[in-house]
Amino acid sequence: MPHTSIATGSFSSRKEANRAVQRLVSGGFARNSIAVHERDDDDGYDLEIHTRRENLRRAERLIHDSAPLYVVREKASDVVHTARSYPLVLLGAGILTGFLIYNLIPRASSSDHRDRRRG
Repeated sequence: MPHTSIATGSFSSRKEANRAVQRLVSGGFARNSIAVHERDDDDGYDLEIHTRRENLRRAERLIHDSAPLYVVREKASDVVHTARSYPLVLLGAGILTGFLIYNLIPRASSSDHRDRRRG
């Protein structure tokens, strides 16, 4: 691969390394560009991926991301993508939210308002 960089990660178990591989693959990286090697001292696993320089930061983020944080980030990304695809739905949701908040704010009754003017 011309102009490639290598992103690496170290994991204490094969299961953690495989999770990182799955995050990379689901993030759009080719499986054949990812390698997992057992350390010589049987003290864990090293992962490396060859990628273009412009994708290096994204690969490193996926390698070192925890599984729950990755899921939250992916769902947030899906929400943002949907909002960009359907701006009128987003506008409608905003208007509905404003209407609900307005109706939840307690207002003084008209009899209380009249009593205050007399007093």
